[in-house]
Amino acid sequence: MLLADLQSRVRIALTTTLVDEWTLLAPSAGTSRPSERTISFHLGWALRGTIEGRWDLDADYDRSGMVLEDSVRFDGVTLRPPHLIVHRRGRLGPEHNLLLVELTADAAAATAGTANLAAARSVQQRFGYRYAVLLDLRLDDADAAATQVMPHWQWSTLEEGPVTDGPVPVYSPEVLTDLVARARRTGF
Repeated sequence: MLLADLQSRVRIALTTTLVDEWTLLAPSAGTSRPSERTISFHLGWALRGTIEGRWDLDADYDRSGMVLEDSVRFDGVTLRPPHLIVHRRGRLGPEHNLLLVELTADAAAATAGTANLAAARSVQQRFGYRYAVLLDLRLDDADAAATQVMPHWQWSTLEEGPVTDGPVPVYSPEVLTDLVARARRTGF
């Protein structure tokens, strides 16, 4: 699968997640922001319908006790399993490992040791994922009625590394405005 094709599929899944699960992202008063694990579950659920059936899609997949392997370390920190992967269970190598997704609700507010492309690249190279993406929703939920989301992503290929110098918007400003308006109508 080509990068552009995979990006389109992830964008479709993200759009579906934002519209269908807006109430998850824009919590009512007194509730907290959803975890990356929860969001990645819903993203994976939407992505499942866009990926051929020969691929397995797993959230927080702990491959062979990966968390315990000292060889999977980045800057002295043992990495945890990625939020979402598209692979063939029980098989190794790039032909069986398509995509690794590392997700964050807001990288700027994230604590040390959370999602970043360098850490995702470390896991990508260790297990041979053809593609890796750091997806940052840039979720601002200070006011539930005015929750904003400005997704950015940064992709990496196994052979060539990062595709862009930094995170880039997933949607154009016009498309994002329309998407959020649709999500608000659907969700509230």
